[in-house]
Amino acid sequence: MAERPHERLIEPGFMFSQHSLNTYARCPRRYLYRYVERLPWPMPEEEDPRAYQESLRKGRVFHEWLARAHYGLDMEPIVAATDDAQLAAWWQAAQGFDDGALPTGLREAELPLVVPLGDYRLYARFDLVALDPGGEAVIVDWKTLESVPPYRTLQRRMQTRVYLYTLVRAGHVLTGGAPVDPSRTSLLYWFANHPNDTVTVPYTASAYARDHADLLAVVERIATQPREAFVLADDSRLCSRCNYRTLCGRGDAVSLTTELTWLDEDIDESLDLDAVPEIEF
Repeated sequence: MAERPHERLIEPGFMFSQHSLNTYARCPRRYLYRYVERLPWPMPEEEDPRAYQESLRKGRVFHEWLARAHYGLDMEPIVAATDDAQLAAWWQAAQGFDDGALPTGLREAELPLVVPLGDYRLYARFDLVALDPGGEAVIVDWKTLESVPPYRTLQRRMQTRVYLYTLVRAGHVLTGGAPVDPSRTSLLYWFANHPNDTVTVPYTASAYARDHADLLAVVERIATQPREAFVLADDSRLCSRCNYRTLCGRGDAVSLTTELTWLDEDIDESLDLDAVPEIEF
């Protein structure tokens, strides 16, 4: 008797992002709950939900300030009026960022892009993109992390791979026809708490080809697998900082480190993806 095909949970045209792919890599079950079934969150992310929400708010406000300043708004009265010392310190640190070293042909802040990836779509939102048609292309990503991750960690990060791949894939649309050369493309991480410790990750043509194959393979695997394949995270410490933990029977999970958090994902995951413009190819 032939095996009956399983129910398809993800249809062609579904939108993936660096956040969702990173979530899947860490915990397929959380991915299922959050991005496919879109379940409400039954528990707070942290033991102190107010502190967690405050961290989210600060990260978002800081990004908004930088984007508004990029487009010429006078932010000094707003910054001067804040009673948040950390936000003020981040802003002061950002004033020392040398944007004069960036390409000048095109500069866009908070730029969202969606590109096709097989039968699906891949989304990226850049804090800042600076490029010269036919020349250098630099993505700048503002981070409010407490510490600077090792270079190898940032190089392998899903965000790094998705951002660089997406910019090269869609670059000819941004430049008006000139392709973006992977070997002249890079991602610069700037850290508000460590402004002198920027990290630049360069790209290559071979990395672009590898990322295309790898990203296509992972989205096809996710989209075609049965529900039971969305298993729990191997590292139960992640569960202590996940608001779906009671659904998985891990409500008492204990974290041994503050680094196993979903905060960095949540800071950038607050916009409506349905409103993101898609690149036409």
